[in-house]
Amino acid sequence: MRTLLIAAGLAALLTSPLIAAPGDIVATRIAGFREVGAAFKNINDELKSGRPQLYVVQISARQIRDYARQHMGWFPAGSGPRPGVKTAAKPEIWTQAPAFKKAQDGFTTQANAFAGVAGSGDVAKMRVAAKALGGSCATCHRSFRVEDKR
Repeated sequence: MRTLLIAAGLAALLTSPLIAAPGDIVATRIAGFREVGAAFKNINDELKSGRPQLYVVQISARQIRDYARQHMGWFPAGSGPRPGVKTAAKPEIWTQAPAFKKAQDGFTTQANAFAGVAGSGDVAKMRVAAKALGGSCATCHRSFRVEDKR
């Protein structure tokens, strides 16, 4: 019985949402989008090659789809630009919340669609879907992200 209670307590602890400090959520957001970018690079590299490794595209597509499901929680109130916190997130994320939500929904839709197409194994369709997925990323970047102008 004691083991069952400990297991239940651990399960509750591990599945409950953690409350993160604003700096922590920014770090989580940055790390998550870096992973999305790396997965998208893998997809594009494979689709540009003469013989794409479909499993790489499929794994990367699932990673992006999974991050798309998480990213809605990466922008809570208070996690925007302010002194001492480095972020590329523009204030418009919070001041134009409905437009930002629409862009997030578009990314999630495209990520889900691409994962489905990747599972089909049809490289021609994957190339078309990858462009649509990239377009959904660009929509957010143009309006809601400070782009690095190196």
